Amino acid sequence: MGILFAIISCAPKTQILVQTPAEIDTKGIHNVALGTFEVMLVKQSSKQEGNGNWETKVLPLSQEVKDSISRQIRARVVSGLAATPYFKIIYTDEFAAIENDAAFSELIAAAGYKTKDVDAVINGKVWIEIQKTDGAEIAKKEMQFVTGTRGRRGGSNKIDISVEKVLWWPYKNMRGNLTLEMKLTRLYPTEVLAVTVDTRTFSHKVGGAPASLLDNLKSASQTVSNLFATNKNKNSNQIENSDNVMPSENELIGDLAESIASSFIRRITVTEKFVSYPIAESGDQQAKLLIEAGAYEMAIHRLQSVTGNNRQKEIHPDDLYNLGLSFEATGDYGLAAITYKEALAMEKDNLLYAQGVGRIELVLREHPRLKQQLARK
Repeated sequence: MGILFAIISCAPKTQILVQTPAEIDTKGIHNVALGTFEVMLVKQSSKQEGNGNWETKVLPLSQEVKDSISRQIRARVVSGLAATPYFKIIYTDEFAAIENDAAFSELIAAAGYKTKDVDAVINGKVWIEIQKTDGAEIAKKEMQFVTGTRGRRGGSNKIDISVEKVLWWPYKNMRGNLTLEMKLTRLYPTEVLAVTVDTRTFSHKVGGAPASLLDNLKSASQTVSNLFATNKNKNSNQIENSDNVMPSENELIGDLAESIASSFIRRITVTEKFVSYPIAESGDQQAKLLIEAGAYEMAIHRLQSVTGNNRQKEIHPDDLYNLGLSFEATGDYGLAAITYKEALAMEKDNLLYAQGVGRIELVLREHPRLKQQLARK
């Protein structure tokens, strides 16, 4: 089985666009607007090391910065929703201008909004904690130096000298977490359809001791001296000016929020993604090349001719599998299921064929839900 899995992993693959149904029933929702993402907490602190002492400072953030964070997260959510054809985004600032979640709930309950043709609103809350650190990693190592002295009769005596050397490497570190609550609220009748609260953590470091520090310290004295000379003059300014710079807080917050938003969008919408499935190696090589090129209709025509003209005992099961793969790529799941099962019936222990059958059975279980959700749009 291990050898068969390795063969499957190394087989050429083709990309197929598949659709996944939404987890949440969003019947009747076509047009979605974006509300505000209320910043509940932003805790930012800085730790700096000086002469062996650590000092922590809390960095206060203005309301303007919090508003900027809210707008950035909202923009990332809009970008994610725009990538799916499931909802139509209503671009209005009316809901985004609402100060907090309590005011939003009050507005919805009273139906005091003016924007028309909005079926639901997505809004949320965000909590952020960031800690920045400026410090230095210190290594103390006893070095062995060898010196030679010439004696009176031309001989030489070797003298070993031990010297304790301290090396230091400045570094910058930024770590923390972002928690984002997202909520989908139907306007009429008023109903909260979906709520998720998810957290992402991050940690970035620039500078510090090299990974091969101990190996370097064991080398000859001249090498170590060169190593010390290279690093002793490093400072924080050089780190900031190097190619390995710390990402900005806005960039981090946006990326983390986008990750959480993507998970939320998958819950409420039909999503599309490309997946790579292996192609069977043997059988008709022309059909295999057509599949690799993405010419699935031509591959179907070719493989139907090959499998239809041959007698049953001469049909190669790889041709049946590749025919099923071509049907799957074009969305004809019924015929894909039939041909995958025919291939598996000829080779009951073939893992590749069994995977094809399993994929289609999963798709067919989800397919009625997909049809219903797409028909509502």
